Amino acid sequence: MGNSSWPLIPREHYLEKIRASRDSPFIKVITGIRRCGKSTLIELFRQELVASGVGEDRILYLNFELFDPDIPTNADALNEYVTSKVPMGSGTYLLFDEIQDIEGWEGPVRSFYDKGYDIYITGSNSNMLSSELSTKLSGRSIEITVSPLVFSEYLLFRKDSGLDAQGLFQDYIMDGGLPAVALSEDSSSAKLIPEIIEGVYSTVFLKDVVQRHGIRNPVSLENLMRFVMRNIGDRTSARKAANYITSAGTKTSHVTVDEYLDYLDEAYLALRARRIDSKTSEYLVTSDKFYAQDLGIRNHVAPYRQDDIDGILENIVFNELRYRYPEVCICSVDGLEVDFLADPKGSPCYFQVCDSIKDPATLEREVRPFRELDDNYPKTIITYNRYLFDNVDGIRVVSIIDWLLEEAD
Repeated sequence: MGNSSWPLIPREHYLEKIRASRDSPFIKVITGIRRCGKSTLIELFRQELVASGVGEDRILYLNFELFDPDIPTNADALNEYVTSKVPMGSGTYLLFDEIQDIEGWEGPVRSFYDKGYDIYITGSNSNMLSSELSTKLSGRSIEITVSPLVFSEYLLFRKDSGLDAQGLFQDYIMDGGLPAVALSEDSSSAKLIPEIIEGVYSTVFLKDVVQRHGIRNPVSLENLMRFVMRNIGDRTSARKAANYITSAGTKTSHVTVDEYLDYLDEAYLALRARRIDSKTSEYLVTSDKFYAQDLGIRNHVAPYRQDDIDGILENIVFNELRYRYPEVCICSVDGLEVDFLADPKGSPCYFQVCDSIKDPATLEREVRPFRELDDNYPKTIITYNRYLFDNVDGIRVVSIIDWLLEEAD
């Protein structure tokens, strides 16, 4: 499972969720972009099963990305393979890695579920649960979404680097949080980081977008990905994006762009952030924003420029909020906008993100949408550098590194 020389570093945030789901009457669906660490989580869980007394003969792990002639390549072969390898029913664990590469995989998985197996499947597409598995087993599957490393995890992966948090944050901004990248930073493999990122991006783009959806003109899709990555944190109109792609030499329509944006979101390349109205609590049918799942991939597609910093900071906060909360969106307030509203259906909290608020005009711009809100939920301004005060008119002010590390304290 990956490079055997790399340590298997536990990511407790996700392992706790997997442990809690053990032996529950659900199929556990673990989704996330390729190479974000799903296989490592499955291997660590397998080791925990063995340590808890489960015999190795009652655990079957299959990685469908491996070029192994013994691994089944279709639904019928999968059914025969499983029944020949492990005892049927309760007390037997099936761990299927990147199962979406098997056509018709839903049928055998449904059959295994009916026979009482405890099933864990991973996949690199967020649309897996809207497949036949969901329609035929409504209410019998749960999803655990895994992301690349958030900053507190990134520090754990690089604890022997000798760099302080500020130095590591610069690496994080440039190279992102794919586990293989973080583990390569302080090793002889560091020079290979651009190739690692390019390899992951190419695999996801080709297998999870182009091939999965049968796209005949990938040039338009590549141009759209470049447009979105260059404009992270900006409202993305399908018409505007279509005009950009057409101007780049490949004519396309806003309808096609809308479909392509969904495909990029499903493959965890460009994450959609929807807008919600602060008064009605309803989502608005207007231009959404998009953020990169991983900044290393973002910078590969749209090389970093100094004036990108505001969008980059927003991107990091958006990914962190998705890690901490069940739902994150943009909040529209009487024509103004709050960058993020987290957990709108639970315990809401609001966030503004900017490089600096030392300029009075910038401070006023960030505070004004908060003043228009008619509730008392927590409000926070996150800045790149520490501000002189930690509070402005009852609104918390915190530097991004301090905020990112609060969860780790």
